[in-house]
Amino acid sequence: MMGFIQKSLVARLVSTYLVFSLLGVAGMGAASYLVGRAFLRQAAVDRLQSASRQKETDLGLWIEERLRDLQFVGATVARQYAGKAGLDERETQRLLSHLRDYMAAQADVREVLVLAPTGGRVLLSTDPAQVGGYRASYNYYTQGRQGATVQSVYPSPESLRPTITVSMPLKDESGELLGVLAVHLGLERIDQIIRSRAGLGETGETYLVDSSNTLVASGRKGLLHSGRQAHTEGIERALAGGSGHGQYLNDAGVPVVGVYRWLAPYQMALLAEMSQDEAFASAGRLALVSVLVGLAVAALLCLGVYVFSRRMARPILSVTKAAMAVAGGDLSARAPVATRDELGNLAKAFNAMTNDLSNLYSRLELEGRERGAILQSSFDGIALAEKSGELVFNNPGMQRLFGYSVSEVPSLAALADRIFPAPEDRQSFVVNLMNDMLQENPPERVFAFLHRDGGQCWCRMRVSRMPGGRVVINAQDVSALKASEERVRHMALHDSLTGLPNRQLFADRLEQALRRARRNNSGVGLLYIDLDHFKALNDAHGHAHGDRVLVETALRLKACVRESDTVARLGGDEFVIVLSDLPGAADAKAVAEKVLDTLHDPDAAGGNMFLGASVGVACYPVNGEDQDSLLSKADAAMYAAKRAGGNAYRMAGTPS
Repeated sequence: MMGFIQKSLVARLVSTYLVFSLLGVAGMGAASYLVGRAFLRQAAVDRLQSASRQKETDLGLWIEERLRDLQFVGATVARQYAGKAGLDERETQRLLSHLRDYMAAQADVREVLVLAPTGGRVLLSTDPAQVGGYRASYNYYTQGRQGATVQSVYPSPESLRPTITVSMPLKDESGELLGVLAVHLGLERIDQIIRSRAGLGETGETYLVDSSNTLVASGRKGLLHSGRQAHTEGIERALAGGSGHGQYLNDAGVPVVGVYRWLAPYQMALLAEMSQDEAFASAGRLALVSVLVGLAVAALLCLGVYVFSRRMARPILSVTKAAMAVAGGDLSARAPVATRDELGNLAKAFNAMTNDLSNLYSRLELEGRERGAILQSSFDGIALAEKSGELVFNNPGMQRLFGYSVSEVPSLAALADRIFPAPEDRQSFVVNLMNDMLQENPPERVFAFLHRDGGQCWCRMRVSRMPGGRVVINAQDVSALKASEERVRHMALHDSLTGLPNRQLFADRLEQALRRARRNNSGVGLLYIDLDHFKALNDAHGHAHGDRVLVETALRLKACVRESDTVARLGGDEFVIVLSDLPGAADAKAVAEKVLDTLHDPDAAGGNMFLGASVGVACYPVNGEDQDSLLSKADAAMYAAKRAGGNAYRMAGTPS
């Protein structure tokens, strides 16, 4: 089978099409599944988020309603207790009757009780068994003394049933605390809210979990108030204070798409989940339909490819036959042009090729003349030399580069005499080129030389060996490139605004000065300068004015020192001066005083240019023997001058 496919063009075309079509169908099915799954996942998340938000809203409305009821009942109870040390039996029974009427009207109210303002003793309760007990340590009592509060779900120590308690302080008109009113609520209403399946589909459910992972309410039957612990990825994220969505296993081990929310006011997690099988069911069906449709289309197209391939193979065989005849020496052979498509163009191209073969020698001669013209017109310098160094030929580009013709410089040695003033440079040039002529892959040489007009230029030259022993010398003018490199190097080592050396070049200059001082047993001075009030000037007059101040500062600092010294900008309004070959600290003090005089110029620019500077001075070897110690000492001295009020200098080691 493989042999047949290798020998038959039609078989290769059809089999290739089948392979790619099957890959395409598989890719289309996979893409349909992944895209559909992503879309359905987002749709499921949107549905679950909508359901969870609605349940959170319903839960909040229920709590708000209970708080409003609490305030109403609290107002009634407060009026009964206002101005009295306690209630008599008749008043107590009347108030108790009122509270029981309230319980009867609200099915989710389990108990209403009134607690003493101190000690937490139960003064009145709809459950007589609770009267006389103490609730001083209960959260709803301690927090209810401060204001209206909700204690989230907790197991009641009295009834051992899950309970939510709302409470509030009872105060008289003067604001004196009369007691605490508390209402214990059952979870039946929460269960009704959670069990609602609106927008959750066939497998969707919602449930509440408290901060101890206890299931408070669930959409599943039989799980209400079971006290069962629940642990899932969504629950753990929600209890950690997060809200979001994801795919994970629920507490029954079923893969689900879940939305989780942390309800901070109630210290509970609300989760809404839907099984992944339900959420992504449509994606699998979509992928299957896509694959089946793709396979049907591929089968129909495969039949068309077979018919088309047979028709296409016939003109190719004709061209092959004619090509074999030409290969045998018959330049008159031609291929029939049977079609007007690419195969017909192939036959035409083959016929044109055979015509071109008869004109081969004339074309080669024409190409030789053209290449000679290119050589003469090339901007690069090209020369032909013997192994002895004698120049046989150089093109106009070589003459423009150096300014000399072959008649003026008949050899490499003669060229070196013209373009290198120093004898050692002339000798090095000739020796290097002669050595390069002997190598198979010689290196590039880059050197500076004097042009005939007297200007200095840069050249990049390379030698290539030719059959017969001669060599071709290729030379390019790289003066512009060298100038560009020098500009880049300067920009890398200098401040772009002031043109002063930057931190990198300053460190190099300081190190050189220290080395020279060690050799010559001399000193080095380092001045650390910070402009006073620069930030205020910059903020008041803008960055453009601040830049002018920095540029003028650089000019004035350079005027304060010798050419052998270095003035650098470290950044912002911080400058440093390196005083090399310093005789003693007194000379550094003199420069510091000169800097202060120069930079304290209140009349410049209407008092908005130079307002003084703080200068710290450190000297080698008194204050340090390396860069870090000198710079640290000078910086500390500068800050001492700054703390002293500015426009002053301090020597390193001088108390501030």
